[in-house]
Amino acid sequence: MVALLQQNFSRRWQVVRQLILVLMFTLVTVPSAVAQNDAPNNVTISVDKNPVAAGDTIILTVTVDKLVSDAAWRPRDVLSDFRVLGSSSSRNTQIINGNTRAQTTFNTILQVPSAAEKYTIGPITIEGTDSNRIELEVLPEGANAELNAQRKAFMQVEISRDRVFVQEQVQLVTKLYLAANLHSGNIIPPQLADADIRQVGSDSETSEIIDGKKFQVFTRTYLIIPQRSGEQTIQGPVFQGQINANSSRTMFPSFSSTEALTTAAQDIPLTVEALPADWPSDSDWLPAELVSLSVSVGNEGSEQESTQQQYTQGEPITLTYRLTAVGPLPDQLPRLNKLVQQLAIEGATLYPESPESASNQRNGKIISQQTLRVTVLPTQAGELKIPSLQVDWFNTQMRVADIATAPAQTFSIAAGAMPNDLSELPVREPTAEATASETTPTVIEELVDHEQLRWWQLGAGGIAILWLLTLIWGWRRGRRATVADALAKPPEVDAQSSLHSLRKACLANDSAATEQLLKRWAQRALGLRSAQLSSIADSLGHVELRRQLLHLQQCRYAASANDWQQGKALWKALQDALKQTPKKAPSQQLPQLYPPSS
Repeated sequence: MVALLQQNFSRRWQVVRQLILVLMFTLVTVPSAVAQNDAPNNVTISVDKNPVAAGDTIILTVTVDKLVSDAAWRPRDVLSDFRVLGSSSSRNTQIINGNTRAQTTFNTILQVPSAAEKYTIGPITIEGTDSNRIELEVLPEGANAELNAQRKAFMQVEISRDRVFVQEQVQLVTKLYLAANLHSGNIIPPQLADADIRQVGSDSETSEIIDGKKFQVFTRTYLIIPQRSGEQTIQGPVFQGQINANSSRTMFPSFSSTEALTTAAQDIPLTVEALPADWPSDSDWLPAELVSLSVSVGNEGSEQESTQQQYTQGEPITLTYRLTAVGPLPDQLPRLNKLVQQLAIEGATLYPESPESASNQRNGKIISQQTLRVTVLPTQAGELKIPSLQVDWFNTQMRVADIATAPAQTFSIAAGAMPNDLSELPVREPTAEATASETTPTVIEELVDHEQLRWWQLGAGGIAILWLLTLIWGWRRGRRATVADALAKPPEVDAQSSLHSLRKACLANDSAATEQLLKRWAQRALGLRSAQLSSIADSLGHVELRRQLLHLQQCRYAASANDWQQGKALWKALQDALKQTPKKAPSQQLPQLYPPSS
C-alpha cells in the first residue's frame, strides 16, 4: 500500500515540475517579445548597383525590422521616376537567448530612366517610419566600360513609324541581348491601352560582339494597331528568366546553378492621329500598305470559271469578288455584300452570299482577304451591265487616299421564258400546312433505289402489259392502246419514276434536289431542251405554279439557300397545272401527295 502511494506521489511531482518549467519559460520570453514589438521600426533601403547605365535594371531592397503585410509596400505609388517590373517579399523570425527578432524584406525590380542624371530614392515611409535616402547615378548607355562589361542582359526596340493614323499598323522589333547561356525565360509583349498587339513570324537567334563581349541576340517582331487617337506611350517588352551561373569551382558546368534575371526595353512615345478631315463620311476607314479588288465570272478556281459573256434570260450568273489588303486585320475590311447591294442595276436581281474572310502572315506583315460570291439573275433580254465596284482606302506608304476598283462586267442576255418583271409575281409566305413534314428517305437514296429497280420494273411491267393487252385486244382495241404503242413509251415510265422522287423531294423541302428533279422531269415529259424553271412555268401556263417556281429560284440563289419551306405548295401547284393542261401532258398521272394506307 505504501509503495502504491509513493508511486502516485512521484507521478504528481513530475507533472508539477513540468508546469513550473513552462511558467518560467513564459516569464522569460514574453517580456522579450513585448520588448521586440515596442522596439523602433527601422526601415532600410539599398540597391544592388550604383552607378547604373541608362535603361538598365536595378534591384531595390527594402528591409523592415518588423512583420508587416504586403500592402504596406506600394512601389508604384512612391517610385514615379522608375518603371516597376516586379516585386516580391519574404519574412523571417528568430529567437536567440530569449530575444525575438522579426524582419520583413521586399525586393523590387526597377528599370531606371533613359535620361542620364542623378535620381533620389527615399525616404520611404512604412507604417510611420521613414527609411534612409539613396542618390542613384544614371550614366549614359555605353559611357562606362566597366558597367558594360558587367551587363548580363539588355533589350532594345525599334518601331517602323512614331506617328501614325488610328488603326494603322506599327511594326515593333524587339532584340534581347544575353551574355550568358539561357536556361529558361519568357518575353512579356509590349503594352498599349486600346490597341491590338500580336506577334508575327517566329523568333530568330544570332550573335553579336559588343565592346569585345559576345552576346546571344534573340529577335522578335510585334504588330501594334492602335484603336484611339492621341499622344500615347508603348511600354517596352520585359524579359524574365533564368541564366546559367557557371562556377569555376565545379567540374560539371551542366550542373551549375541558375540566376534569376529581369530586363526590359525602354518605353516608346507614339502619336496617333485621327482620320483625315477630307475622308468620305460614307466610306469605311481602311489604312493599308496595299489594297486590290478583283472580280471573276463563275466559281473562281474551279472548272466552272468561264469567260462566257452570253446568257439566257433567267439563267444565273456567278460573280466572285476578292478584296486583298496588306496591313489591316480581316475585321477592318469593309463588307463587300453591303457595297454590292448599293449597286444600281437594271434588268437583273442580285443575290450576294455571306462574305468569307481569311488572313495569313508573310514577311512579317498581315495579309487579309475577303471573298464574296454574287448570283445575278437576268430578268430582261438585251445588254446587262454590272457597274464597277469601288473600295476607298488610305495608302500608308504614300500617305494619300486611294481607290481599289473591280472593273465593270457586260453580258449579252438572250430572250427566254423568264417574265420581264419578277416583282409583279407575289410570293406566298410559308403556311403552317406547308411546313408539315413527314419521315421519308433522302432524295439521293431514292434516286439510287429507282435506278436499281428501273430495269426490273420495266421488264415486269412490260410482261404484264403484254399479257393484259393480249386478253382484251379483241373487244376493247378501240379504247386501249396496242402492245406496240405501249412498248414505244419507255420515256413515260422514266418520267413517272422521276415524279415519285420529285414528290419526296418536295415533302422534304430540299430545294436543290427539287430543282434538279424538276428539270430532269421536264426534259423527259415536256420535251424541253433548256429545262429552266421559267421554261417549265411557260410550258404549263399555270399562274400559281409560276409563283412557286419563282419562289424556289429566289431561295436557291439567295444567301439563305436552305430556307425553303414551300415544297407541298409547289407539288400541289404542279398537280393542278397538269390537270388543267391534259393535251400537253396526256399521260402524266401524278402520284398522290400522301398515298392512302393499304
